[in-house]
Amino acid sequence: MLFPLTMTSVLISLCIIILGCLIVARYRDVYERIKIPLAIITFFSGLVLYIFGYMPDYVLLGELPEPGEAPPDATAIALRALFSTCRIFIMENDWGDVNAILQNHAIYTLLFSVVHACGLLITVLTLLSLFGLHFISRIQLMLSRPSETYIFCGLNEYAYHLIRSLRENGRDRRIIVIEGLKQSSEQEEVLVKKIRENQCILIDRNIGEVESLEKLKLPARCYQKPIHFFLLSEQENANLETAIRLLQNAKKDRTPVNHLILYILSSSENTGKILDQVRKDCGITVDFKIFSIEDLAARQLMETCPIYETLELDTREAMVHSDFTLFLAGFGRMGVEVLRKALYNGQFYGGHFKAIITDSAMGSREGVFNNRYSAIKSNYDIRFVQADPGSSAFYDLLIENIHAINYVVVCLENDRLSMETALEIQRLLRRQGVKRAVTIAVQISESAELSHYQELALLPGIRIFGRSSDIFTESIIINESMDRMARAMNALFNGIYHVEPADNWFELDEFTKESNRSAAMNIRTKLRLLGLDMAEAGKCDREPVRLEEYLQGTRLENLAKQEHLRWNAFHFASGWTTWDLSETAGAKKAKDLANKRHACLVPWEKLAEVTKRFNQVPSFEELDFMQVRNIPQILAASGYVVFRID
Repeated sequence: MLFPLTMTSVLISLCIIILGCLIVARYRDVYERIKIPLAIITFFSGLVLYIFGYMPDYVLLGELPEPGEAPPDATAIALRALFSTCRIFIMENDWGDVNAILQNHAIYTLLFSVVHACGLLITVLTLLSLFGLHFISRIQLMLSRPSETYIFCGLNEYAYHLIRSLRENGRDRRIIVIEGLKQSSEQEEVLVKKIRENQCILIDRNIGEVESLEKLKLPARCYQKPIHFFLLSEQENANLETAIRLLQNAKKDRTPVNHLILYILSSSENTGKILDQVRKDCGITVDFKIFSIEDLAARQLMETCPIYETLELDTREAMVHSDFTLFLAGFGRMGVEVLRKALYNGQFYGGHFKAIITDSAMGSREGVFNNRYSAIKSNYDIRFVQADPGSSAFYDLLIENIHAINYVVVCLENDRLSMETALEIQRLLRRQGVKRAVTIAVQISESAELSHYQELALLPGIRIFGRSSDIFTESIIINESMDRMARAMNALFNGIYHVEPADNWFELDEFTKESNRSAAMNIRTKLRLLGLDMAEAGKCDREPVRLEEYLQGTRLENLAKQEHLRWNAFHFASGWTTWDLSETAGAKKAKDLANKRHACLVPWEKLAEVTKRFNQVPSFEELDFMQVRNIPQILAASGYVVFRID
């Protein structure tokens, strides 16, 4: 045995086992880095100790052997010491065979005990690491005390990228992965490796069995802080079904869900409506965000390649003096989402939004788009053209509009074809002598396709968007700063109409939340129109300015008009249409929610008529002014400062 079986030895062994559990639970990444060096040091220390322990008395005492006594067999001693050293790691020892002189030597006894204790610790840690994942996960769950909890229902590529992003931005986070390990050994090994390297807590349960938070047996303290629950399966129906079960059972189990936020991957426009209804039926206040791959990719594009960078901004008047023209190659689901996002991010007072869209199957795709978003084509200069990428018609269209195009997006649903087309467009712009900066962005799904072009140094000037590793990130999906601004904006708007409570964010439907997020995202565009920018207060090394001093006179009026243009575009891009005043007889409000019609979806000049028809106080024009005047308060409440751009 490792130690003689006494109460002291039992207590020491228990302490070492508990210590091993704590190390694996809280410092697994540290142990993974030091386990090999520690094992090597322990092995060689043990080998040296046993070699000395098996020496004859006269060698240890520095004396000569007795006459006729055979000299020590070095090979035998070394082999015996090697065997005894290996026994250290199976929790055994050969203390009884050690020379009696050394058994009575205090320092040798201490070193012997330390080496064997290290051997026991290494064995315990290794066994726990290999076979005690579920046990360790439960210990981690009990011991961890971070400020927020992140739960992933399943571990796929999307979840893996988001977990890595969360870890990069903050180590002190409780990340839980719910995943059944009843897979092939190779799949399980890969899964466990990913869970370990990101210090995740595993709950071994099949995704279909996730019915409520109560059955996950989370510590009570988890419910006192935000819980972010991610449903990122590629089987979108399963995501919706799980979300519905969580909401319904939260009421039955009386689980406190005031801090629960659901993140749901779904491309269906009905998901938000379904969850809004379930939430109302259950009478609970749960926040949720719904997004698709296309939504995330288009959002990343607008954030990394903002449209205002392609225009010459008149910061004295807060306006532009030229139109914005988008050339979009590919009108599948990604192309539609890019157009929608570009439409309401590309609104500037003084210029018009234009778009040229090509697709090899435009006939059917244009019809579906115009049916779903019927007001877009009638309110904006959108040109749909059926043309194969690489065809003469495709390049003739480019050459015809070469000096008007500001922004090119290629998303042809084939990575290699998209990249080749983007490179050809870049060559055409250079050959035609276009001097001004034109953004060229190409949607890439697989990083493997991109590496080929990076090796050939063909990418300067071309922006990449849409890769899973780039869109499944904390800044794109969670984006708490954007939600803080959106909530502050909504509360200030409620204050105008004396809505109580003013901060009713969790009671809002998904469309209204997205409307507020869109307005919050556009704040930076408004600041750039003033020659300003924003940054978090603790991370800004520039001299702050008072934004109120810039929001006056012509600038304020033009920004109010720009806000109305953006508001119109967001509604049109969400399927809303203009409610003609001649059809509003008997209506008390300007909004017809059931039919997605709004009387204010008109040019700025016609808002006065709508105000008069509905006796609106304050006027609809004044509401746009107030939205702009509220920006300083919104930024301050969200922890941002404003500074001048050199």
